[in-house]
Amino acid sequence: MSNAFKDKLREIVEEISINEIQDALKKVIERKSENIAESFLHEVNFVEKLRAHPLVGKVGGVGRRKVSVIDMGNLMGNIRRSEYYKKLYEKLTEISKQQVMIKDIVEIKDLLEGLKSKAIDFIVKQIGTTEQGLRHFHAPGSVAKSEGRNLYFLGEKYTQEILYKLASRLCNSIALGNDIGIYSENEDLMIQLKQLAYQKFKSKFKIELKDLDISKDEANHPFAVLLGFTLWLVKLLLIEEKHEIRTLIQSILDNLKTSAISLFFMPQKEVEKWSTISLPRLDIFVEKRVLNKESRDKIEALRRELKHFITAAREEAEKKGKVEEVKKTIDLLMSNYDAFCRRLIEYGDLDFYALRRMMDIIVDLGTRYGLKMHLKSLGSVMRC
Repeated sequence: MSNAFKDKLREIVEEISINEIQDALKKVIERKSENIAESFLHEVNFVEKLRAHPLVGKVGGVGRRKVSVIDMGNLMGNIRRSEYYKKLYEKLTEISKQQVMIKDIVEIKDLLEGLKSKAIDFIVKQIGTTEQGLRHFHAPGSVAKSEGRNLYFLGEKYTQEILYKLASRLCNSIALGNDIGIYSENEDLMIQLKQLAYQKFKSKFKIELKDLDISKDEANHPFAVLLGFTLWLVKLLLIEEKHEIRTLIQSILDNLKTSAISLFFMPQKEVEKWSTISLPRLDIFVEKRVLNKESRDKIEALRRELKHFITAAREEAEKKGKVEEVKKTIDLLMSNYDAFCRRLIEYGDLDFYALRRMMDIIVDLGTRYGLKMHLKSLGSVMRC
């Protein structure tokens, strides 16, 4: 299992191109850096390449002890003690005094590959440490045994195989923006999502939220993002001209209806909100709320009006110096919208309490700041 996990890590670690090596060499040679190897690794973004997947990168961060599963300080120390690092230093020192040849570039690339292998071996070892139990790499929102012993049942243990399997889910997820990942045990669905990410956005494992027409306010709420993503899929299905893309999207929607999925929610600087959300098959939600045109149009109208209203509220708050006050109210409004989305996704049903709270907040903000309140879409959704 460790070899399979190692292969998965290799898939998400970005390659360092020949052009990047050449550009880095030019800079460090011109700069005459005191430690040419360190400067070179910095210029080629060696550490950042290891953390290319936005969610995996967060659990391999530097200086965030309670968040990071990977001790990046020890990882780099391990690399610096390796034979590859020593040879890289010697090669860089050598070519800094002479003209760079093609064979030098090739040798440096091979040495970087060796350093990458050392780094991956270190990460695999850290992930498979069973003494600490579950950590964020295995399930975002979990707590290491050393940090929360009272949260573990007596005798609760995890084998290396289980830890590697759990960690593979995060590595195999498709990131929707920087804070949310989607994963399913359905391999066909994951392959299709990766195909979509690459064919539409030229990315191996990330889809930017702006490309899905998901607002920054929605981006902070996992169920709002998932709703926005599924609505975008149907919208693309209706306008896409390429037959192979339409077929791919239809297959994704069909698999979403029959597959359990997990959402990894990992907002930046809000580790206390990190969580792993398990969702059952979404057949009722997809059929009743997404593929049904009448219901879909009403939900889209609500999203548009929310976006316009929030923009207007922020503009008025800035004029009156009430930015922080309105920010808290908007956060509360979007939390209730996320609750509405959750009920919709999990059961295909309406959360009338969340809708009523949204209406109350909109009326309150509108009254305080003299805003036009378009509640038609909110009332329309209640009847869909």
